[in-house]
Amino acid sequence: MVQTESQPLGFIGVGGLAGVLVEGFRRAGDRRPILLSPRNADQSRRLAERVGCAALATNQAVVDGSAIVLMTTPPAATLAAIRGLAWRKGQLLICAAMDVTVPLLAAAAAPAVAVRIMPSASAAVNADALPLCPPNAAARMLLAQLGTVFELSDEGGFAAATALAAYHLWLYALMDTMVAASEAAGLPREAAVGLVASQTRAAATLALSAPPQAPVRAPLDLHGKPGSMTAQGLAVLDAADAFAPWRAAAAAAVQRARHGGAAPPAGLTAAGDPAK
Repeated sequence: MVQTESQPLGFIGVGGLAGVLVEGFRRAGDRRPILLSPRNADQSRRLAERVGCAALATNQAVVDGSAIVLMTTPPAATLAAIRGLAWRKGQLLICAAMDVTVPLLAAAAAPAVAVRIMPSASAAVNADALPLCPPNAAARMLLAQLGTVFELSDEGGFAAATALAAYHLWLYALMDTMVAASEAAGLPREAAVGLVASQTRAAATLALSAPPQAPVRAPLDLHGKPGSMTAQGLAVLDAADAFAPWRAAAAAAVQRARHGGAAPPAGLTAAGDPAK
C-alpha cells in the first residue's frame, strides 16, 4: 500500500494515547484528514477543535473512511472492537494495545494488514522510540514523524521493546529524585529541572552516537576515574546493589508484556526465557 498525504488516518479509541499521537502528527506538519471514533466524545471534540480532526458517529464510519486505522482502545476491548468491524483489502491496522498478538489482530481485521506498536508520551513532541512488529513500510513512513521507529520481526523481541516503554516512564521518577536532591543542595528549581533533563538527554545523545556494539557505559568507565566525584557516587550505588532492582523491574515488565500480567507458562522463567 502506498501512503500519501491525502489518505485519511483513523483513530478508534480516543483517549489520552490517541491525543498524544494526533498532537505528534500535527506537530510534524502532517495535515491529512484525521477521523476520530465517538468513544470519549469530549476528547474527540477537543481534538477536532484544536488540531483539525473530524469526529464521526460510529467506529465503522472511521474504518470506512480511512486508509490507515490506529487502534488505541483499552487492551481488554481491542479484539472485540476489531472483530465487530468490516475491514477491506489494502487497509492498514496499527494497534497500540498490549495483550494481543499479530496473528490474532490479522485474523480479527482480515483482509486488512495488521501491525503492532508501543508508543509513549514522547510521541507528542516527535521524540518517541517506537517498536513496530512486524516490519511494514507504510507504518514506518507514517510513524517516523513521531520519532525513531525500530522494526522487529518477532513478538518476543517486541515484548522486550514494549518493556522499555516502562523504562521510559521510570526515568521520570529517577529525574525527579535528582531534581529534589539538587534543590536540597541549593540549586534553584528551574535550573535543577533544566540541568537534570539536559544531562539525561546529553547521555542519550552520546550513547546513540556510538556504535551499537560498544559498551553503553564506556563514557562512565572512561571518565569515572578512581577518587573522582563520579567514582565516589558510583561506589555508593554499587554498595547498595542499586542496579539489581532495575534488573528485577525490567524482568517484571517483560513478563507483563509477554504474558499479560499472568504467571509465565510452565517451562518459562519470569523473563519469558526457557527455564533451565
